[in-house]
Amino acid sequence: MINLNDFLAVGQNAIARRVVQHSDASDNYSNAFKNLLATPRLIHWGIDASIEAIDPYLPDEYASIGLSVNFVHTAPTSLGMTVTVHASIIAITDHDVTLSVKAWDEQGEIGHGTHKRSIVLKQTVLDKAEERIKLLMVRQANKQIEEMRR
Repeated sequence: MINLNDFLAVGQNAIARRVVQHSDASDNYSNAFKNLLATPRLIHWGIDASIEAIDPYLPDEYASIGLSVNFVHTAPTSLGMTVTVHASIIAITDHDVTLSVKAWDEQGEIGHGTHKRSIVLKQTVLDKAEERIKLLMVRQANKQIEEMRR
């Protein structure tokens, strides 16, 4: 495994800015509130900023994958407002990176939290995914054989 401190540093960060569109609104998830930024979309933007703070600095054969998100959406944001999301590395341990994520619009803070990502070899993840696909295909074939025997 690589030494992450050769590529990443506490304080390393990235910023993402987005104008809230209808496709980002909570009415795409629920009918309770229309034309307001949806929490899942805000979290998505925090993850995007976190990836930008990490992945461009890793060797090509490595990438970060999400492990956990702990986020509080503290204020509503309307369509047309600009949201800024800042992700900053606050800890690096073994193969994991923890980031602080803060979000605000023109009126002030709208959310904050932490996001943890793990640094992995891309090929290892792809190999595991392929193995899981093969197991699924075997299960499906066995189920079809069992159904044919009935």
